[in-house]
Amino acid sequence: MGHAQILVGEADSVRAHANAIAKELNCLGSEQGTFCGACLSCRVFESNNHPDTFYMQKTKQTGIGVDDVRNQIIEPMSTKPFRYKYKVFIIDKADTLTPAAQSALLKTIEEPAPYGFFLFLAPHLHNFLPTILSRCHVVKVANTATVACNPELQAFAAKLVDSLENLDTLGAFLKYRMFEPYKEKETLYELLDIMYMQYGSKISQAVKVGLAPRQGWLKATSIITDTKNVLSQNGNVQLAIELMLARLSVEKEQDKR
Repeated sequence: MGHAQILVGEADSVRAHANAIAKELNCLGSEQGTFCGACLSCRVFESNNHPDTFYMQKTKQTGIGVDDVRNQIIEPMSTKPFRYKYKVFIIDKADTLTPAAQSALLKTIEEPAPYGFFLFLAPHLHNFLPTILSRCHVVKVANTATVACNPELQAFAAKLVDSLENLDTLGAFLKYRMFEPYKEKETLYELLDIMYMQYGSKISQAVKVGLAPRQGWLKATSIITDTKNVLSQNGNVQLAIELMLARLSVEKEQDKR
């Protein structure tokens, strides 16, 4: 994953994703792409006292300014992590970064220390400078306010997500035929957004009650994003959906081990 990401979407969802990424990066007890929830780093993170995770706070009502960036990101980045592999900076409400503050961040993002990782959380991309956008990987988190309320798609997505919990890889692969009525591009994108939102909701609910989200849920959001990227590049619809379903099933099986 890139060292600088902009997570765009509903506040609770992007915060949950940011926390999961931060925990994953410094986890001591699991392979890359997951977090164990039991090692010292994961436990310290859950106590909200992780020495190498930094939550940026604005000091003025007008937004996140140059002084905030210098004191809370640039200066801490000048020293190596206190104990773990990465220093992770989570910038909530990053859309309130002033243009001057974004300019002050450019060099830090463009030439990052090997231990630096930045997560910008925002409801939209409107206020980011092009120079910031070009240096960050944008991850769109499905937002309940922007997903159209289509009862048929909502019901289908819920049925599909639930059914994947009980299918092996072959069974999931064969579920493609269920997508036949929804193969029109815009409808399919909307359906994938709803599925993303449902997995995101599972993650948010787990985090809110102090539980580690299932790894399959975390991976599912990435898998759905990958699928949308393939489709946006005019990839084969059937192959993209079949691969997505198979990958979702594999991650579910990993959770059971």
